[in-house]
Amino acid sequence: MLITVNTKYITVGLLLACSIICALLQGRLLRRMILLADDSESDTGGKGIRNHESWQVSPKALHSVNMTSSAAKTCAINLYGLPRAFQSLALPSIIQNVIRPNAINNCDYFIHYYYLTEEGAGRSGEGGQIKPEEVLLLRQAVQDYSPNSVIRFCYDKEEAFWNQFKPLIDKIRTTNATNGKFLYFPWRSPSYIYPVTTDNIVKMWHSIQSAWNLMAEYETLTTRKFDRIAMLRLDVVYITPINVFHVNQRELRDDEKVALVPGFGRHPVSDRLIVGPRDAVEIWAAQRFERLDAHIEFVRRNHPGWGMHSEKYLNWSIFPAIRDTGTTIVEDDHLCFFRARVDESVWISDCGGWPVFASPSILNNLGGDKVQVLESTLGRKCLGEAQHVSWAFVALQCPAG
Repeated sequence: MLITVNTKYITVGLLLACSIICALLQGRLLRRMILLADDSESDTGGKGIRNHESWQVSPKALHSVNMTSSAAKTCAINLYGLPRAFQSLALPSIIQNVIRPNAINNCDYFIHYYYLTEEGAGRSGEGGQIKPEEVLLLRQAVQDYSPNSVIRFCYDKEEAFWNQFKPLIDKIRTTNATNGKFLYFPWRSPSYIYPVTTDNIVKMWHSIQSAWNLMAEYETLTTRKFDRIAMLRLDVVYITPINVFHVNQRELRDDEKVALVPGFGRHPVSDRLIVGPRDAVEIWAAQRFERLDAHIEFVRRNHPGWGMHSEKYLNWSIFPAIRDTGTTIVEDDHLCFFRARVDESVWISDCGGWPVFASPSILNNLGGDKVQVLESTLGRKCLGEAQHVSWAFVALQCPAG
């Protein structure tokens, strides 16, 4: 009798093991079919005003796969913005410090970018030529290090953006409070230039949300939501590794619900990046527009003059909503990245500054001089001495050749 009972347990165990293995193999098969479907489509070459690269899987293929979920946690890395000096500056750092550290996690990638070929001088530097098609080099980079990962792109041209957002931007530019001063434009901030700064904030929010929406469309297709998501800029040089399942150089515990943000660029918090659980990151990435008017009313009553100041909006409205999901927001005291400009300069002042603006531990934890770490990331020497481009920013020229 004892032998019979043990045999039954062994049989049940084997059946369960086979079920799990089949589910894992079927999940990989679905991902592979999506990759193959994408490879069969040609890139549009930037011809459209608004474009999504095709990644549809045939309904027949979907019906042939059992969508049983596995215990493995899933992750998405969403990149957004304007690809300034992308091949020269951003791409080497994304390969080294984003793609490679997350290859073990098998994260998928969703990218929204602006198809703009020229940027004028302004708050973002001296301006110059942009080659937006360089962002598509991410496809091969991801396939080289994480061949099972899905990667998708979408973009906007200027015409499409203005067609969609001109009414909102007109409202932001012209609406006054009862005192006759701007309601949305943060006139108290000396660094905000009317109307360019708030125009660019809307562009940034739209790019962030578009990358999120591209990911969400993929989730609908596969009927599986990602567990942990990173929202990263396309126009920076990442000089420290980002593993989406790590915080402050340690692996997250299963019982932790933590969102990571930079410990620099505090005005009073940083708006440049977030990595966290899906429900928390959704608020950061996809709810800025819908929460804006409630935030403006809060500012009108409590902090008049700050309007839609980007970092204060996060501090007063977005971060509290994230905490309401049970998520703890943590500043990473190792994370460092520098903004890249179209003239191939790098703003090496980004991770430092007064302690109120940046945690001193960031530069201390780099393990070397920040210029040497930057040059090691790029695989080449930068030129000359760093130059002050304003009272707050220090730039170093790092051309590719």
